Amino acid sequence: MARARGANAIMALEFNGGAYGAIPTGNWHKMPFVSSNLGEEQALIESDLLGYGRAPQPPSKDVINDDGDVQVPVDLRNFGYWLKLLLGVPATAAGVAASGAYVFSAQPANNAIITVGGQAFTFVTGTPAANQIKIGATLADTLFNAVLALNASVVAGVAVASYSLDLAGTTITITHDTLGTGGNAFTIVAGSSPATNATPSGATLAGGSASGPFNNVYEAGALTLPDACIEIGLPDVPSYGVNFGCLANTLAIEVQRSGHLSAAIGLICQGETRLPTSSAGTPTEQVIERFSQFTSQIERAGTLLGDIVSGGLNFSNGLDKVEVVRQDGRIAGADPGMMSATGNVVVRFKDNVMFDLAIAGEPIDLAFGWRISASKRLRIVLHSVFLPKPRLPLSGPGGVQATFAYQSSAQSGTSLFLTATLVNDIDHSA
Repeated sequence: MARARGANAIMALEFNGGAYGAIPTGNWHKMPFVSSNLGEEQALIESDLLGYGRAPQPPSKDVINDDGDVQVPVDLRNFGYWLKLLLGVPATAAGVAASGAYVFSAQPANNAIITVGGQAFTFVTGTPAANQIKIGATLADTLFNAVLALNASVVAGVAVASYSLDLAGTTITITHDTLGTGGNAFTIVAGSSPATNATPSGATLAGGSASGPFNNVYEAGALTLPDACIEIGLPDVPSYGVNFGCLANTLAIEVQRSGHLSAAIGLICQGETRLPTSSAGTPTEQVIERFSQFTSQIERAGTLLGDIVSGGLNFSNGLDKVEVVRQDGRIAGADPGMMSATGNVVVRFKDNVMFDLAIAGEPIDLAFGWRISASKRLRIVLHSVFLPKPRLPLSGPGGVQATFAYQSSAQSGTSLFLTATLVNDIDHSA
């Protein structure tokens, strides 16, 4: 008789298109996974009866629970199904956004001007006013200030694009916020007197196209979330556990310099049916392209946070189990509650940038990103993050590190909390 082995285990997932807890038919999605502790359990209640001597009477059965975590790879295609379960159906559009860049060879001169989207920005050595950029001690400092100013601009012609600084601190990349050809008309100009020492990639942004990869944009905060069935198959026995009415409650991702990039998905399911044959039909299988830890980056307002040692993101839908009295002992569902997003960023201490942000008490945006190519990438943005002021422990002669345990809220004046954008070759809204 064959014994079950993890090496032969199979996971399949399918979204439920009917009533909560229904088991869909057809061909499900085969899902790669690292580990799973999903499954139904029913505890026993110790007997409390007296009058039968010292030997206890038989126990009673308690209610049924089916909660657990699955550890899954953060990959290009399959992870989109987990994001859909966690955040809801994405807004998906195909195409490429127009983009361009300023490449700087040296510091811009005082009063040098770049014109972005029709709006002039002046580099100054003094205290900057509106539409002015502070010249810093180094070119990287100056362009850091430029990216912050451009991303914060409320000028209509400027706010339609996003701005980022490369790792070398010499190039400002501009990406139009709207997919398609419209961004190709966005103008970028560098003045020559006084010298900006900047070379634009062209007179306008370029490359915008109505065709191209799918941009799947997931927004946290949906009032209703989809449920799915997740089957864990052990074909050696054979035994197939179909967990039905599964809702995604939590997401945890750890960012570090090396190792596999995985995510822990916390699930609340209604129950499990164990069958001798699979309910998943012939599961469709996607090509696995896993994002790597070494491509991780953590950004604030389009600029990389420097000397990051590690970081983490923990998101929760705050699901509230509907624990009603019913004959089968199962829950009737789980309602989305108050969301939360917390985590930490560990930095090697070299300047006061993070400390100044913490002391100021002003919220910042925090973005976690991974990339295979321009058409294969994942970006998760927390729109309003508050940083605490941490201590600086000294435990030896090595480098000094500070840990910022952040908390998130809704962006002021909006309902934006968390946005995940997955760019790949699959329409996950379907």
